[in-house]
Amino acid sequence: MAVVALGMLSVSTEIAWSAENPYLAISERNAFNLTSEPPPTRETAPPEPPRSEDIMLTGIYLHKGVERVALARVDTKKKAEPPTYLQLVAGEKKDGIEIVSIDKATGKVTIKEFGELRSLSFKENTFKTSVAKAPRKTSSRSSSSKSSSSSAAAKKAAEIRASIEKKRAEEAAKRSGGGSERSSRDELRERFANMSDADRQKYAQQMRERFSSQSRGSERSDRGDRGGNSDGRRGRGR
Repeated sequence: MAVVALGMLSVSTEIAWSAENPYLAISERNAFNLTSEPPPTRETAPPEPPRSEDIMLTGIYLHKGVERVALARVDTKKKAEPPTYLQLVAGEKKDGIEIVSIDKATGKVTIKEFGELRSLSFKENTFKTSVAKAPRKTSSRSSSSKSSSSSAAAKKAAEIRASIEKKRAEEAAKRSGGGSERSSRDELRERFANMSDADRQKYAQQMRERFSSQSRGSERSDRGDRGGNSDGRRGRGR
């Protein structure tokens, strides 16, 4: 009887407590899996460091007997900024880029970018060079007309140059002739001024004899002309 009485007492107590606390059923059901201990944290990998947008291979060269590779880091998001250039040897690391191997014969370079291996080559990882377009071919008629017009213009220009050169040569000849006459006169005057009195008299006598002989010859020629004219008149009168 005592046990039955205790059981009835506990049931009545639970009913009374549940009536006082209506949320007891929710806590017992534990729909959200609530526990007193915090959930275990998952270990996440650290974020990867920022990588360059692109890496270009610009050259392989020797410097003081050591083979080096020239790289260019290009950020396509910032086109206005120039590339960042690096010159590294095998095994050297800078700005997250490490040179693993350099093969100059094949033009290939193996790098490690933030721990990830990459292969660069001159065939696939270089700056593109701009190729100029070939000029359009013109028709034969237009080319022939252009050639004929150009030949005519060249001929006319040659004629103009020839005439200009001829005028210049004539002017130079005139200037040289006048200059020679002036120089001979000046030379004669200087020579006469440097003569002694006896030489001057002798020179004057020679000049008078020369002029007199020239005048005599001219008189003789005049007389001959006159005689010929008179003989002609006589012949016509006969």
